[in-house]
Amino acid sequence: MESLPRIDFIELHDLDRTPAVLRTLHTESIAFIYRLTDAAREYSRPLALALRTGADSRIVDLCSGSGGPVPLIQRRLHKEGVHTHVTLTDLVPNVRAFERVQAENRRRLPDSCCSLDYVSSSVDATACRIEGTRTIYGAFHHFPPPLAQRMLQNAVDARQPIVVVDTKRSFLYMLLFPFLLTLAVLVSAPFQRNPLPRYLLRLVLTYVVPVLPFMMFFDSVVSFLRMYGRGELRRMVDGLDRTESFGWTIGVEPGFTGAQYLIGIPRR
Repeated sequence: MESLPRIDFIELHDLDRTPAVLRTLHTESIAFIYRLTDAAREYSRPLALALRTGADSRIVDLCSGSGGPVPLIQRRLHKEGVHTHVTLTDLVPNVRAFERVQAENRRRLPDSCCSLDYVSSSVDATACRIEGTRTIYGAFHHFPPPLAQRMLQNAVDARQPIVVVDTKRSFLYMLLFPFLLTLAVLVSAPFQRNPLPRYLLRLVLTYVVPVLPFMMFFDSVVSFLRMYGRGELRRMVDGLDRTESFGWTIGVEPGFTGAQYLIGIPRR
């Protein structure tokens, strides 16, 4: 599948017509699945590699959704003696979810060596002005090539490190993961913490009118069709202005999640 071209299609939760509450329930399910599967174990390795090779310990997470995996990654890195200061951002920030994640990380990481905050206003990932290592987990494939390249160019222009992590392109993953993720939505719905009205709405949209499972399955299939291959990432990097001013690393972490990464570090 690596040799096949990327297919740019639309995921349901990206549609402007998708109700905001449905989009929130969907991204909260994704964040819950990150916790359920301990994806941070493999997802933390590309960021740890970047930090070892000169990336800033101030982390600016782009497209954070309802928190995403970065708060979990921060905790895992803390256990390994790597300390970071994380800022969550999004084009349409879910401030309530950010507040919950912030409170949970404060309980788990009371030391001043680590912190987590957020930006409550809109942050465009292609025009970010916040200093620190940019991370984008599980969302890079949402950007068509011109916007994806603009995001990388923005990091180069600002001379800020960037770490992009998505799932590798694989026929096996495309056939297997949508079913596993949909099953996770069905199993996890009663255990997700929400205000009572949204909790009841989640149950209705999971078991009575199964909109959320269908959305997870459909968007998972489309996501794998939209993933960038390593060759496409390399061509994208080669096409950047002043790309030689950065050191670029592209690879795949071994393991169940198939975490594919692109790391860019400014040359000194």
